[in-house]
Amino acid sequence: MLKKCGNRDEQMLTEYLGAEKEYNTFLLADLKTYGFDSECQDVWMDWEDGRCTCVYLRFYNNLLVYSREGALNPESMEYILKNCQIFVIMGKSGLLSEMGAVFGDRYKSSSKQLYRLGTRENLCGTDRRERQQESADHEEHCSVVQAGLEDVDDIYEFLGSIPQIRGLYRSKDMIRDRIASRDGTHLIIRRGSRIVSHGNSTTGSDDTVMIGGVATDPAHRRNGYASMVVSRLAEMILEQGKIPCLFSGEGAHAFFERLGFESLGGWMTLERNSG
Repeated sequence: MLKKCGNRDEQMLTEYLGAEKEYNTFLLADLKTYGFDSECQDVWMDWEDGRCTCVYLRFYNNLLVYSREGALNPESMEYILKNCQIFVIMGKSGLLSEMGAVFGDRYKSSSKQLYRLGTRENLCGTDRRERQQESADHEEHCSVVQAGLEDVDDIYEFLGSIPQIRGLYRSKDMIRDRIASRDGTHLIIRRGSRIVSHGNSTTGSDDTVMIGGVATDPAHRRNGYASMVVSRLAEMILEQGKIPCLFSGEGAHAFFERLGFESLGGWMTLERNSG
């Protein structure tokens, strides 16, 4: 049975999701930050035999799903998709790959790997001489800065130009709200007036913080910009006493592994087809 969640369910949901805290960083963070009464968020759970078996969280037009039991309830998914405007669905690969009959041809899928930082030794700015030199060379021409509200329009335009991630940043309001509420940090590099590289963190859970939105303008790649952005984000998260985590698409695994991240398993994103 699908049940709308409220404040009375928070502790139970937190314990349920905490069993795999790295996978559930987004869920735990949004649950803690926005709760059950915000217009931007809804939380449901499947309740069977006196216990929670699945969790579904709508954040703006994104839907996050999780189940310890290894399967989602098709009827619950159909209800949410019918009653909410969902552009992106995210969850463990094993959960979403079994839901083809529900999604049909409405959504196209992409698979990623979940990573967490295993060592900080390879981050830019550590004692490794070659990393320091790489960072110093590029900081002569640019620097990593924390974005403010005045940067929202440029960030939205930049992320919309990157096909691999623009589906996750359809809402300019979401970017503005996160910056205004300090619900995570957006870091950018500009060349002249244009953003050429970007990355952001979320508020995170009590133990982990997710890094996302990592992208560099194709014309400015191979200059070490993404390494600088990710390294600075990771250091900021470590300073909080938390573990940096991220999702890596195909082709980027080697980049993150060079910075010291290690793979934990699969993650799937389903983006609704236009039209």
